[in-house]
Amino acid sequence: MTYTKRHFFMDLVYAVNLLEEKLLHMEKFKRDIPKLIITAALLLYACYASADVTISLEPTSYQVKTPSYTAEVAPNGSLTSFIANGEEFLESKVSISRGSYFYQNGVVEIPKVEKIDDQTIKASSDKAEVKYHFGESSSDWTVSNHTNSQLIFFIILNKQVRSARNPTGNIVKVPATADWKNADWYHDKSKLSISGISRIWGPWEGDSQVVEVDLVPNESKAIALTTAAMSTAELAAIAALPLPKASVEQPLTLLSPKNYQVFQRRTRTEGFIQISGRILPQATRLEARITGSPLQGNLNGSWQNIPIIGPDQEFNAELKTPAGGWYKVEVRALKGGSSAAEASVDRVGVGEVFVGAGQSNSTNSGQEKIQQTSGMVSAFSGSDWQIANDPQPGVHDRSGGGSFWPAFGDAMYAKYHVPIGVAVTGHGGTSVNQWQADGELFPWMMTRIRQLGYKGFRAVLWHQGESDTGMTTEEYAKKLTQIIRGSQDEASWQFPWFIAQVSYHSPEETIHASTRDAQKTLWDTKVALEGPDTDILTGDNRDYAGKGIHFSPKGLRAHGEMWAEKVGKYLDIVLAK
Repeated sequence: MTYTKRHFFMDLVYAVNLLEEKLLHMEKFKRDIPKLIITAALLLYACYASADVTISLEPTSYQVKTPSYTAEVAPNGSLTSFIANGEEFLESKVSISRGSYFYQNGVVEIPKVEKIDDQTIKASSDKAEVKYHFGESSSDWTVSNHTNSQLIFFIILNKQVRSARNPTGNIVKVPATADWKNADWYHDKSKLSISGISRIWGPWEGDSQVVEVDLVPNESKAIALTTAAMSTAELAAIAALPLPKASVEQPLTLLSPKNYQVFQRRTRTEGFIQISGRILPQATRLEARITGSPLQGNLNGSWQNIPIIGPDQEFNAELKTPAGGWYKVEVRALKGGSSAAEASVDRVGVGEVFVGAGQSNSTNSGQEKIQQTSGMVSAFSGSDWQIANDPQPGVHDRSGGGSFWPAFGDAMYAKYHVPIGVAVTGHGGTSVNQWQADGELFPWMMTRIRQLGYKGFRAVLWHQGESDTGMTTEEYAKKLTQIIRGSQDEASWQFPWFIAQVSYHSPEETIHASTRDAQKTLWDTKVALEGPDTDILTGDNRDYAGKGIHFSPKGLRAHGEMWAEKVGKYLDIVLAK
């Protein structure tokens, strides 16, 4: 039987009357009657407050039930389901997602799961801990990092959550990338408010919204989840938003790889291709094969078994693959000896991947759009991969002109004969001040870095400085160092940064010593690697007949080749190991 408010007040009245009656016959307790009655009421209220929350083990997962929501804590410690007012708010069926989980160079296990009181479950390991405290209409979580490196706690929202109220009070479409510390998330007529977060980003793995909580070494943070029904005003505001495209569940959903996706090789001759997705329950076996032309030797091309994970029929495997491509990846689900469903991707590569950042000459601000000519260079927008013709997708400033990236990719392919991938994140006219961790551009860049994953790219290529020629050498060097170190700390691995030497303003102001000296300081102190000196690209390499600050088509191609020359010197050393 559920203990309701009616039961509580009936018991409270009965207990108070009984206590008063008994104490009136005990002379020495008369002066303590008010205090004892208040104590009894508080004890009863504590019983009432927890009575509407039940936690049971069924059979290996903890099932939580309250009047406003239900939740499930899996044996691995992750909270995999949170159903508020009948709507599921978490997504545990995409890629590595468990609904909510810790991440540090991979998912961090917290397998010691225990109920510590009537309303609290704790999941822990030597690296991390989370305490889930469940109330009638809210849940308070305390997440803790027990390591000496940064740890991330992720909450992956259900794909049906397509709108949210941001911290400024506006209702907007999601998934989105923003520096939000709290938000209201909407699913049908239900609302889930989440506070205590660091940021949000997405889309991830196609259309998933990621909520992120960053934890520095040995830090604990509180996250609050509160449920409620949506108001009439909220319903009206959401109804006014553009409708999302409907999606249809396929018998075999292939989340990775995507067409034109490039996976970062781990050695000169070898890497892997991640194959993930889900199948409908009728399949009993899953297989994949990879065919095509590797950089060296022959590709087996035989069917390989892919494990099917859990009752949800998910799969997520890394197949060791020679460097090279484009490869064709085929996946088939079998029932008995017959094919139940099939999916394939025609162009997948194992090669070299780079992240781009900085201001306008790192984005699409060139005089004319240019194209890659090898057919082996692709670009990542944050949700999809495409052939890397200008304009490059994924830039923060939404610029639409030309860039050096196609020429860079072609030059890299000509030398290394493997597919080249780029993910460009820059914004024109920006200072290093705007790229600090508390701004909007740093999280935008970090979104791509996280999406590519641990060792999922070779290096960041930074081209910026024109906006900071009035800054002292020391200040610029310090602030750019903060960006570099901050990105490595947040990603939890030490990827290289290449820094271009750039300060050009016009034919009359081709160099500014303070900025150039700062960039060279970072090379000399090993904070970053040496990029190209693009200040030497003068004359008809610039737009507006040599008078502009951006590049002409000739300059864009020269710019890309200069980057390839600098990166190639480093890569030759790395690949020789």
